[in-house]
Amino acid sequence: MRVSACLPVSQLPQPDGCFGRFPIALARPMGRMRAGCRVLTVAGAMMVGVCALPVGDSACGRARAAETVQQAAPSPLPGQEHSDASHEAWSFARCTATLSDDPDGARDYAQDWLAHGGGLEAQQCEALARMELGDVATAAASLDRLAHVPGWPMGDTAVSGAVDTTQSLRRRATVAEQAARAWQADDSPRQAFDSATYGLTLEPGDVPLRLVYARVAVELDQPQRAIDTLTPLPSVPVERDEALIARATAWRRMGRIEQAMTDINAALKDMPRNGAALLERGILYQREGQMAQARADWQDVVTLSPDSDEADLARQDLSLLETDPEAP
Repeated sequence: MRVSACLPVSQLPQPDGCFGRFPIALARPMGRMRAGCRVLTVAGAMMVGVCALPVGDSACGRARAAETVQQAAPSPLPGQEHSDASHEAWSFARCTATLSDDPDGARDYAQDWLAHGGGLEAQQCEALARMELGDVATAAASLDRLAHVPGWPMGDTAVSGAVDTTQSLRRRATVAEQAARAWQADDSPRQAFDSATYGLTLEPGDVPLRLVYARVAVELDQPQRAIDTLTPLPSVPVERDEALIARATAWRRMGRIEQAMTDINAALKDMPRNGAALLERGILYQREGQMAQARADWQDVVTLSPDSDEADLARQDLSLLETDPEAP
């Protein structure tokens, strides 16, 4: 699973009519992260008359006054300025910003954050980075442990008695979902099921958790649990279509091909190029003995997303179909 965040570039207010500003790189604790950009006033340029408006009425005059006040202000104590900048820089959004492009950098950032007193969010970011780097078992165990800590994100694994709020329960459910997905990536469906089950005790209506729970239930040969969890379907269209695909797989595992086909066609009506839906419909066509339709759907999967997991599975199905074209 890839987690990413996009950070806005912050800017200081720019007085109207003034020039003499230039971009500099925003200092960050981790050098491998992409730098943002902020704008600073070039006081000297304004003082020599780059802005020609009268000082008393212009934005430049206001800027010069502010510069005078700034010069009169006491200087920070040695080391204080660096400490404050570092404190402002630590954030979960910054930590996860490069998870997909630079997971090594995200891990380094998280570890540096932890060394400077980072808490649960720093540990969560480190676990997500480890997952991206392929250490999924360690990541899954860490995320599962973090999901059990109350009081997110201010809770502490070393302090008991933290009180949960609605927001902290939602955060913990999200971490439990991430743990379940990590266990899935580690081919550990039983642990994934346990993490998803625990997450649903924290946030019973969480749709991503319900989807993970349903998919793992099918993998553990408990399709009825999946159907019960996904019925009624979510109201948000994208979530509804994902639930339809998962429920179609559960119907198929129960041998109810007609109901599975109804669900999968409903999903494909909204997203006709979805690889998971086309892969599942190909399997349903194969079960009905419609080999030409099955082959067409699987070939579409390979064409649309050749590097995906669904494409790998479609290639396997196509290979088996070539070996025994009449096999149901």
